[in-house]
Amino acid sequence: MKSLVSRLGFWVVVLAILSAVNCGQSKTDDAYVTLLYGDEFLLGVRVLGKSIRDTGSTKDMVALVSDGVSDYAEKLLRADGWIVQHISLLANPNSVRPKRFWGVYTKLKIFNMTNYRKVVYLDADTIVIKSIDDLFKCRKFCANLKHSERLNSGVMVVEPSESIFTDMMSKVTTLYSYTGGDQGFLNTYYSDFPNAHLFEPDLSNDAMKTRPVPEMERLSTLYNADVGLYMLANKWMVDEKELKVIHYTLGPLKPWDWWTAWLLKPVDVWQVIALIAFFIFCEFLCNFSLRIRVLSIGLHFLT
Repeated sequence: MKSLVSRLGFWVVVLAILSAVNCGQSKTDDAYVTLLYGDEFLLGVRVLGKSIRDTGSTKDMVALVSDGVSDYAEKLLRADGWIVQHISLLANPNSVRPKRFWGVYTKLKIFNMTNYRKVVYLDADTIVIKSIDDLFKCRKFCANLKHSERLNSGVMVVEPSESIFTDMMSKVTTLYSYTGGDQGFLNTYYSDFPNAHLFEPDLSNDAMKTRPVPEMERLSTLYNADVGLYMLANKWMVDEKELKVIHYTLGPLKPWDWWTAWLLKPVDVWQVIALIAFFIFCEFLCNFSLRIRVLSIGLHFLT
């Protein structure tokens, strides 16, 4: 009898550990998605994930990672609740481009994530400070305009479609990209985007049924507040209390680099989330250590 109880206890412990390890693997119809090409932006992705969960969202969080991401980084992402999916890089067809844009066309693969109904793509240098689950109401394609007439690919909502992705792939070598990257390509592909109507998340279902399904919708600046524009005026161009997503643009100046803190005033918002995430990870390590000790005791009884 004692042997049976010991064995049952052992398997309870094993199941508990497996549950903890796979806590980020639940499947939802919609997902938040980001890209990671290497470990350089790892901290950005981890803080982004923490900021999404802080809003109370239970949607899947998917990190598309290339072979440049280390096994250690992948383990950290899974511990944070990200679903890690390996992808191959799409070659950038533009010979004239910034060096750091070598793999950015890979972002187009979000249009082929047909296992999800909708995906909200967020660059690794963004954070969510208010719930943006309402973005999943976007019909087909949503993005934010920057500099009056250019869509920014740092925050996008996509209804995945194999036919659209196939069409994009047939045009990557022919469509002009003003940036030499994915953003320039998308601006040419969605050439009429500046004329798209504004996304209205509070529109009732009855009202939506009376309107034709739009091919494109423009997101408010609240969903993609550009730190670069903040720096020009030393203030946000919209009500700061209503901000939903902050995007840390300005090229190589990122909030996880200690030497940029004095340059980017809004960086304190990012650092607060990062600090909380650090303490939560420490707590995870402590709890995991406790589970290992309990497992060791269980194995001792079995032997």
